[in-house]
Amino acid sequence: MLAQINTGIQIDWRIAATLPASPDNDQPLGQAGTLAGIHNNVMIIAGGANFPDKAPWNGGKKRYYKDVFVYEMDTRDVTRKLDKVFQLSLNTAYGASCSSSRGIVYAGGENESGISDQVILLRWDPVGKKNLINDLPSLPFPVTNAAATCHGNRVFVAGGETADGGVSSKFLSLDLANVSSGWKQLADLPKPISHAVMVVQSNGDQDAIYILGGRKRNASGISDLYASVYAFDFLKNQWQEKRSLPYPLSAGTGVAAGSHSILLFGGDKGETFQKAERLIAAISKEKDEKKREELNREKINVQLAHPGFSKEVLQYNTITNKWSIGGCIPFDVPVTTTACKWGKYVIIPSGEIKAGVRTPLVLAGKIISK
Repeated sequence: MLAQINTGIQIDWRIAATLPASPDNDQPLGQAGTLAGIHNNVMIIAGGANFPDKAPWNGGKKRYYKDVFVYEMDTRDVTRKLDKVFQLSLNTAYGASCSSSRGIVYAGGENESGISDQVILLRWDPVGKKNLINDLPSLPFPVTNAAATCHGNRVFVAGGETADGGVSSKFLSLDLANVSSGWKQLADLPKPISHAVMVVQSNGDQDAIYILGGRKRNASGISDLYASVYAFDFLKNQWQEKRSLPYPLSAGTGVAAGSHSILLFGGDKGETFQKAERLIAAISKEKDEKKREELNREKINVQLAHPGFSKEVLQYNTITNKWSIGGCIPFDVPVTTTACKWGKYVIIPSGEIKAGVRTPLVLAGKIISK
């Protein structure tokens, strides 16, 4: 199914695969917050979290996973899963993933024990047909729902939610060719950001890192939703504000495309999210038990009626500093996952398609430049 972007890029979308069911579930549920990346021409999808028993507003408990699934392309460009399932050492979800020639970096995240500072490197051994996992230096502090991108031998991690209930504005870098030097702190983000998209793309003169959208939770219970875009100059070690998104967007996915474009897929515009936040805040302040029950029923109805997330594809031109709104993805578009470039494809694996609901589907979009 085709999604036409009005600047000459066309994307042919299809369902490429379905994540398997976990051993204690009859049907595949999918996971949000998976580790995802490409190495040695395979895609690795690992970890993640879901609500296997019942919805969170009905008391359902979030479950975290450590299974590792490996997918490869066959001669017809259709992904297929290798039979063997590997495992991480710990359950994990909502870490920051990025792909490099040295492997897939996964930083931070969370599980039943809380937020993590762990960083690992996953590599695929094409000869032995096995997954190799190495520990990298830990982050300076635990963080979840951060953003990550790789540029050459360096991996960058930005923002994220911290163990004290705050949101980080730190911007960190690790040289994969010299990991003993540890994480270096670069210029802080212009503001605390979580749930953002971060990619490397040329600005016409040199490569830059772009961080797009995101949000920040607050003590009031009502999050700030961002439409902001910032570009990081490697040489000057500084951030510059760029033209904002057409609307606030968080927890979406994105990739660099062509020589000077960034594509964003879906994301949460935040209308339902903030309705639920306002009701949760009201419930916490309400003293009357009957009114609390009424507010809670209203909150549950809002969450049950969740319409899903944006299906739009947005394109940013890094040279003209302009946004274009393209076509729509013809499937439910997940958030809290990581889009990956795999040859001529964009892969969006599993994720959350509405409040508390995951999808096991792996979407593939073939980018066609006209």
